[in-house]
Amino acid sequence: MRKQPVHIRIKINTILKWIIAIVILFIAVFPIWWMFCIVFSDPGIPVSVDPRLYPSSLSSGIQNIINVLTVNDYQYLRAYLNTSLYTFFTIIGTLILCSMAAYEFALFEFPGKNILFTLALISLMVPAIVTLIPTYLLVADLGWINTLQGLVIPGIASAFGLFMLTQFFRDIPKEIMDAALIDGATHFQVYRYVVMPLSTNALITLSIITFIRSWGNYVWPLVIATSEKTFTVSQMINRYNANFSRASINTIMTANLLAAVLPLLFFLFFQNKIIKGVSMSGIKG
Repeated sequence: MRKQPVHIRIKINTILKWIIAIVILFIAVFPIWWMFCIVFSDPGIPVSVDPRLYPSSLSSGIQNIINVLTVNDYQYLRAYLNTSLYTFFTIIGTLILCSMAAYEFALFEFPGKNILFTLALISLMVPAIVTLIPTYLLVADLGWINTLQGLVIPGIASAFGLFMLTQFFRDIPKEIMDAALIDGATHFQVYRYVVMPLSTNALITLSIITFIRSWGNYVWPLVIATSEKTFTVSQMINRYNANFSRASINTIMTANLLAAVLPLLFFLFFQNKIIKGVSMSGIKG
């Protein structure tokens, strides 16, 4: 039986890979494109009649965005600012706390190290909903309901972030740190001026993961941020998408598109860093 030439098999495999990649790309991009087309199209025509697969009116899109941002005394814009602050401080807190803990776990020995690290990893298996009520009661006792610190502080201790950075820090040559100590650097200075600059890719990866988790978080803000002045974007999106909402399809899609813009830009800007960070941190399939 005559075998198929190798170069033909390779070509077929390449074509199949491209077909699969294009299908996945279409599935991922089409919902965002469709939202964009609805926002930047003339209102009034039902989507069932006109699916709006391409944008037709720039002015209508701009007006839709202005309407959503300014309605109810700039409520959506205020929610956008609240979410931005919540996400920013959560990222900063997570990076500081997880990197300092990972620095100790990865590079130094101390009593109970393995037990503490194991307990931190076990917490990954505990569903977040289980700790929701105890965390709420603690935050309420501190008087942090409807405050930024109430949103941020319970979410900065990330067991996944600790694990990821610990794996990364273990690959840093100890000779570099020993040289810094010989030159007179303190324990903290080695962390600040040696370990952190060498861990940029891992830190950016953790930042992106924390950004996505915080920006799209709905349950915790729903519990803590009960005042409209402290609403987040996820809570506003829920209002627009609710059954009792009388918003038009253009308004709903505009609110959803605005909520997706910042995460998309954040990911696209740092996508190369995320690949490098994951590949260098020991998290491999």
